[in-house]
Amino acid sequence: HNDEIKDVSRFSGKFPSFEALLDGLNFVLKMKGIEVLNVKNKFRNPDVLGYADININAAFKLDDGTHHIFEIQLHLDAIIVAKEKVHVFYEDIRKCIPDIVGDGFTVDETNQIKAFVLGCLRNSAVDSAIDILLEKSGGVFLYTRLLEESFAQLAKKFPGIKIDFRSVEALPEGLREFYRTNMDRIFAEGTSNSFRIECFIFISLICAAQEPLTQAMVKQIMGKDAFERVKSKLSLLFPAGVGERINIVHKSLIDWLLRNKDNAVEDHLGIVEYFVSNTALKKANGELCSICQKV
Repeated sequence: HNDEIKDVSRFSGKFPSFEALLDGLNFVLKMKGIEVLNVKNKFRNPDVLGYADININAAFKLDDGTHHIFEIQLHLDAIIVAKEKVHVFYEDIRKCIPDIVGDGFTVDETNQIKAFVLGCLRNSAVDSAIDILLEKSGGVFLYTRLLEESFAQLAKKFPGIKIDFRSVEALPEGLREFYRTNMDRIFAEGTSNSFRIECFIFISLICAAQEPLTQAMVKQIMGKDAFERVKSKLSLLFPAGVGERINIVHKSLIDWLLRNKDNAVEDHLGIVEYFVSNTALKKANGELCSICQKV
């Protein structure tokens, strides 16, 4: 269908400067006999190798009343030259992927991996960063808000700084403080050591599990009285979910609690510094295994 296929007919224009390219864009926008449907300015979000252009979809009305949709690309000469030079990198990556993937995948799966990797290279770096942030936020507005504040403070402190993917993936300082502040409130001055231990048995079980645990399972391990004491105190960070399961306020909470699991730290510091040690994690896994074997 001519009104559904958008790039069977494609026209390209090359320009020596941004000023000339802008003149070309204005000429197309004012052109009689066509209807401009969409203008995509890829200069705002170049791909990771720097390629960008202006991409236009427009419609031309045919004699039978249907519309033929076509594509117009407006390029800078310098970027076309650069694109040809970096194309070799796309080809190198395309050829290397089967060797990197190995023999454990089918031809179709290998082709899917290849398409994904090359797609990431062709996509905007901004789009990739946004995908990371969306996945990490998990739908929690608090996380997104604190990310925004964290990057704003970084930009203010270091004007002109470029935010890389490592910065995007890092836990923002505000969220660490949010978790620590809530832990400080839970374990206010005067909190008994025995209650701290009960809470961290509960927290260790949550961290060890691969999915939300049922309250019944945790209660069986801890005992009813200890469970009820801990549950009410930790409800802000570990709310009871649908089906009587115990949820977490955000998945980054587990990352924060497990920040020292691979470090050689003294186990007893966990209940003071708010982290779950590797020893505590192994013990919790053992408790969960024992319960599962009884079911």
